[in-house]
Amino acid sequence: MNSLFLYFKDPRVEQSYQISNQHSKRLSTFICLSFGFLIAFIVKVIQSSHEKNTYGFTLNLSMLIYLVVQLIFVWKNNQYLRLGIIILNHSVTIFFIAFEDRSGVDNQMAMLQGVNQMAATYLLVLTGEYVDGMITIITLQIFRLLWGIFKSDGMQYSALVTSTLLILYINYYNYQYNKAKRSQYLLTLADTRWEDILKKLLLQQSYMILQFSEENLHFSVRQLRNCEKLFKTEEEAYSFLKQATHQNKIMQNVIYDFIRKFQQNNQQTFNNTFLINFLKRTIRAEISIYQGDKPTILLLFKEFFYERRINTKIIQTQYDQIIKLMVKILNRINQYPICKDKYQSIQRKLIFIHLIQNIKRDIKLKKISLNDFLKNAIKLHSHVKFNFQYYCNPSIETSVNILQIVILQIFQNILSQNIIIRTSYTKEKKIRCQFLGYFSIEKIRKFKDYLEIPFLLLFESYDLNQEAIQFVFPHSIDIPFNKF
Repeated sequence: MNSLFLYFKDPRVEQSYQISNQHSKRLSTFICLSFGFLIAFIVKVIQSSHEKNTYGFTLNLSMLIYLVVQLIFVWKNNQYLRLGIIILNHSVTIFFIAFEDRSGVDNQMAMLQGVNQMAATYLLVLTGEYVDGMITIITLQIFRLLWGIFKSDGMQYSALVTSTLLILYINYYNYQYNKAKRSQYLLTLADTRWEDILKKLLLQQSYMILQFSEENLHFSVRQLRNCEKLFKTEEEAYSFLKQATHQNKIMQNVIYDFIRKFQQNNQQTFNNTFLINFLKRTIRAEISIYQGDKPTILLLFKEFFYERRINTKIIQTQYDQIIKLMVKILNRINQYPICKDKYQSIQRKLIFIHLIQNIKRDIKLKKISLNDFLKNAIKLHSHVKFNFQYYCNPSIETSVNILQIVILQIFQNILSQNIIIRTSYTKEKKIRCQFLGYFSIEKIRKFKDYLEIPFLLLFESYDLNQEAIQFVFPHSIDIPFNKF
């Protein structure tokens, strides 16, 4: 966010803020105040006509016609809404100061009219952007100062000083108000981003969401998904809470103990992993507790084990050993130039399969040198000429497995003979990595869709184009769960 004029540097975020968060409120305020001014000037026209005040009638009728035309124009052309607010504010204020017919108006009515006009002005300032309000406040206050100086018989310096200070004070508070609104919008965007990630994470998960009423010590089921292996209906879910056990204690009591522990430690959230026994099955589950008006409990059912089951850990270990052995064999064969390109291709595919399997297990974060990582990554791609342009030597904390998969997939889809790899810092001092060349971008985008959640976790932003691929890394990665 620009600290001087308060606009988001990302045009998409700025457009989203204007459309979804501001435009409807701003338009409704503009329409309401325009109708208010229309009613006021209709009354003025009727009153001046009744009093046979030709000068006042002409002025008020002209202003009434202008307000009607402006309201219709802005209503039909919403893109001019901000400009319409500024012009409305200036035209009404200047009219009341310079052209208002005050014949027959006493001081009390004039004061009341001035207060009403100032309130309407400030409402329009608040509903607009900071830059719009700043322009309006400064220009109108300068106009009032100059009008007072040239039209007044005597000079009251305290009023001039106060008016000058008001420009500064109102601008300052208008700045803080708009900054707070925009900061709140950024927080909302961040929350929404995490909600989207969590929804995608949970889409294939088996889980149950409960709420606990401390008044009557009762659990209520709020949501179920993919729990058909355990129960299908809410009634069966309540039976599960009464029949399932953990260390010979029924689930209701186990969850209640977790809630008490959570509340005694004054934590904002609580997470734990434990095993559940239910109908000759052992289920590995994760529990998360969130405090609101009532404790909300998320139960994730991660894995289901039967009493007679295959030892998947042994199978996975053997699989990993076979993959590593095949890679070592290919490394030896790779020493013969006649077979180099063919066997490098097979080697890359084996490594890719191995990494894809690992991504389904724990995501471990590791601090690495990005430049060294990229230099090692090109070793299996001797058929491409790489040109490195390092404008910084950054260290990043990332998931090495995921990053290896992403880089390997990019290199697998290179269509040009020469590739430039560039690392640098953005204006916000974040680490940027660019690949410049020619790529099979459709395959890369399909791969990105397949691993959309890891992409969201690993990169703050990314741009995938035919001739340039760019990634921006966040300062740190927050992983909500240990596994996908």
